[in-house]
Amino acid sequence: MDAAERVLIVYYSLEGNTGFVADECKKHLNLSVRRLIVQNEPPKRGIMKFLKGGSSALRGLTPELANVDIRLDRFQTIILACPVWAGTCPPAMNSFLKEYPIGGKDIYLIGTSAGGNAEKMFDTMKSKLAGNNILGTLSLTKPLKNKEDTAAKVADFCAQILAH
Repeated sequence: MDAAERVLIVYYSLEGNTGFVADECKKHLNLSVRRLIVQNEPPKRGIMKFLKGGSSALRGLTPELANVDIRLDRFQTIILACPVWAGTCPPAMNSFLKEYPIGGKDIYLIGTSAGGNAEKMFDTMKSKLAGNNILGTLSLTKPLKNKEDTAAKVADFCAQILAH
């Protein structure tokens, strides 16, 4: 089985930071890529972005996904990547984790944030992914503003995935 049939990255990106990270992963890994898209995206800028996005994340909302045809059975290794919203998963990732029960897989988690780290979000995700092997996490701050540093960290992370 080639790597494209074994490794999948599922990501959500509102402003492009996590999308940049997914693109960097694709440079190092032969993987399938699925971007989560919700029916009604929150605003991308301004105070309403934080009010709507943050409150929906804190309440654990699960909006309808616009793309719901992801076949997890084809993959042994799954990378889940998303931004940190109010210290937790964005609603799009909540929807994915609810609609696509994952079990017995090798999982890697990537979190992007404007500041701080993603450890609290990783803890939440790990609890939702019980029954899987969480093999690594990567927390990145401002990927689009720190492209070179981000690219180097992603390259190292991908090397760990390849070594497994």
